[in-house]
Amino acid sequence: MPIPIFAQVLLAVLFVGTVATALIFWNQILDWANKTLFPWIKKNLPWLANDVINAFVALDKVLTPMRIRIKEAWKKLREYLLKILVQFEQNTRNDWVKRITYWAIRNLESNEPEVARVVEEQIVDFDSLPPDVREEFLRRSNISQDVNVTQLRDRELELAPMTN
Repeated sequence: MPIPIFAQVLLAVLFVGTVATALIFWNQILDWANKTLFPWIKKNLPWLANDVINAFVALDKVLTPMRIRIKEAWKKLREYLLKILVQFEQNTRNDWVKRITYWAIRNLESNEPEVARVVEEQIVDFDSLPPDVREEFLRRSNISQDVNVTQLRDRELELAPMTN
């Protein structure tokens, strides 16, 4: 059975978001390596120093352009993707309804762009909920919560430094 286009878009968004989140910390990793790791290696394992530094240089050559491409891809996707809202509602003691609603423009070139709205639902157990949703439920007994995925990704990429 083929995957619906909106499910494909969601998978792409989640992948981009996950990778972008991990890449946000690259500058902090480089800073830590320069201040802590490299000096320690030079002092305690000097014969490995060049290899370790070369490994970081190689990673940086891959990650920096990737970070830029991710930001550009998200910007292009956002021309069509208006919003993704994920809603969690407690159904039974252990089951929750996860409702994903997508709003997207079907054709930007049209005089009156058509906005598509697609809703997908699935039942998930408590252990499958995102950590922040579980925490809100445990702390405040929130039995329904909304997560604006597009807003989160916009903020993550806006805050992500793109240069070293």
